[in-house]
Amino acid sequence: MINISIVEFFKKIFTPGKRESKLTFKDIESYLENAETSKFFVTELALFTAIDLIARTISKCEFVTSQNGEEYKGEEYYLWNYHPNKHQTKSEFVTQFISKLLLKGEALIIQTSDLQLLVADGFSKTENAISDDEYNNVSARGHTFSKTFRGSDVIYLKHSNVALTGLLRAMCESYEALMNTAEQRYSKALGHKGILNIDSFAMGEQDFEEKYKELLDIRFNKFCKAQNAVLPLYEGFHYDEPGSDADRSSNNEINDIQKLRTEAVNTAANALHIPPSILRGEASQLSDAVDTFIANAIDTITKPFAQEITDKRYGKKEFVKGNFLLIDTTYAKHIDAISSANNIDKAIACSVLTPEKAQSYAGMLPSNEPFAKEHYLTKNYQTAKIAVAGEGGENNAE
Repeated sequence: MINISIVEFFKKIFTPGKRESKLTFKDIESYLENAETSKFFVTELALFTAIDLIARTISKCEFVTSQNGEEYKGEEYYLWNYHPNKHQTKSEFVTQFISKLLLKGEALIIQTSDLQLLVADGFSKTENAISDDEYNNVSARGHTFSKTFRGSDVIYLKHSNVALTGLLRAMCESYEALMNTAEQRYSKALGHKGILNIDSFAMGEQDFEEKYKELLDIRFNKFCKAQNAVLPLYEGFHYDEPGSDADRSSNNEINDIQKLRTEAVNTAANALHIPPSILRGEASQLSDAVDTFIANAIDTITKPFAQEITDKRYGKKEFVKGNFLLIDTTYAKHIDAISSANNIDKAIACSVLTPEKAQSYAGMLPSNEPFAKEHYLTKNYQTAKIAVAGEGGENNAE
């Protein structure tokens, strides 16, 4: 079971209406330091971080709408890329939907009577063999709808991940136990251990019991808790801290905790097909890791999501006319126009992109000039048929 305090901690991210805030491991460490519970739920925290990363990455993607086979920006485009409803931006809406999909294994989007799109907080599903599935008791933003939604009227996505289910069921207890053990060993290593020698004449004094109790209950307590302190002793009392490898031991316990946390992050990342280096924030070979992340963790969600939207919002008849929606994951990567100039030039030169589209990918305002909307092909590109016939690139360019 996921601890309730953990769930409340992440409600700020997954609950609609809240301002978007980026989750970092500093937030996690702050939670661990201030939580009333003594357990470290590192596996759950790593899991939520991984889910949040996927959800926010997909929210960066462009939902491209096509009309008659050409990109078209109309009402449907605005709905999916700016404001699906009155209360949420596209980023908040998509993040909420994907988070629910990964956490619960399914997610539902409904359309209200005034054409707003809402992510359902809860619902009950009735499956039918021939007719549409039915969705009842649908709740969203604190409101429960009395109507029954048909399957053809909603966007429903299911995500089965055996590895993720196994992680939730099996890994939590083991990692929590390991972390608790490491924490206890760390606290023990940092604790004060000493030897108090009391001379026989001191023990025979009339106020010995009073002095002994004050020393143990008050003076030792303050001495052990303070970073820098002096311990005053009565005559006949001698306190020594035996030499040990406490410092080395404490460093070992810190390393154990860090290793356990890294292992938890790696396990959560692998369960969701994220390269562990991305979740750990490592910058080495980041480009290759991002490509793997998009291919394995993002595309596997965005493609069925786009297919479900096309099926429910357009249908077969409109699709064959060239009317559909796709999710462009190119926007998931950060593309800088200056550092990526060579790659952008190559993409335009071989007619993969128009200058206008290249500017859009680079986060720039696309040019309205007619030439920016044209496809270009350099003279050194030609078909195999033309090459065999002996015709040059100039003829091909013409």
